[in-house]
Amino acid sequence: MLAFGQSLNSHSNGNRLLPIDIHVHPWTKEFVSRNPPVLDACNFFGIKQADLPLTVKDLIEEMNKAGIEKSIVLGQGAQNTRNPAFRNYTIPNDLLRKMLRNFEDRLIPFAGVDPNSGEIALRELRHALKDLEFKGLKIHSSVNEVYPDDPRVNLLCELCQEFEVPVMFHTGTTALGNCDIKYSKPEYLDDVANDFPDLKIILAHFGWPWYEVAIAVALRHKNVFLDISGWKPRYLPETLIRYINGPLQGKVLFGTDYPMIRQTEWMHDFRSVSRKFKPQVVEKLLESNAKRLLKL
Repeated sequence: MLAFGQSLNSHSNGNRLLPIDIHVHPWTKEFVSRNPPVLDACNFFGIKQADLPLTVKDLIEEMNKAGIEKSIVLGQGAQNTRNPAFRNYTIPNDLLRKMLRNFEDRLIPFAGVDPNSGEIALRELRHALKDLEFKGLKIHSSVNEVYPDDPRVNLLCELCQEFEVPVMFHTGTTALGNCDIKYSKPEYLDDVANDFPDLKIILAHFGWPWYEVAIAVALRHKNVFLDISGWKPRYLPETLIRYINGPLQGKVLFGTDYPMIRQTEWMHDFRSVSRKFKPQVVEKLLESNAKRLLKL
């Protein structure tokens, strides 16, 4: 494992950083080939299908090269979503657990269920959290065409609050094709945070282009966090960086959006702009905020 902290000369304090990537997809070349919306995302990020990972082992190799200690691998549920473009998008939670079985010390699964499935989704989530010991839930409102404050989502949030695990919501625009971003405006999470004050909520991709709203929601609620996945560090808005260095330094999480952005790419880019971040913020952003949130 690389001693990543020691490679950041301006921030090195002799301690070894063990970064945690909060936002990783289990997408392989075979999976992507069956999902036109994900192919659109590959085109957006300039990724050739030939360069996509073949198995989870490719992710582990990438983590080792980048010096990543652990990754959160996100499940996906779209079984009853109306949009036919996502009929092959679901990754069953039992399958995801099998995929990660040999790497439980490095890979942490979040469940994926379709809110449109109603009671079935609730039973599946309970199975994932209780029996499979998943550590959170991921909801992509634009894929499922369900607003975050929908009563069907509320039932899932209530169960996650009971199990004391976080819920990650996709917020902002998406590179996926064939879906509407209106479902993923961060303002809806203000209601969710009010209704579930003990639920840890992650606003993925910091809600861009509505990132100022996402910042406001995170500032208002002690239980709301932002992740910066889907962006190379050099392109992060200066306003966001000021808040990361300031009042949100304990509430922002590092994520890549692998395989859309490789972890080695992200880390290389971060090194080039690391002086924008206060030394203590680097450690919080890459490691300790996620450890505290996930109780690691």
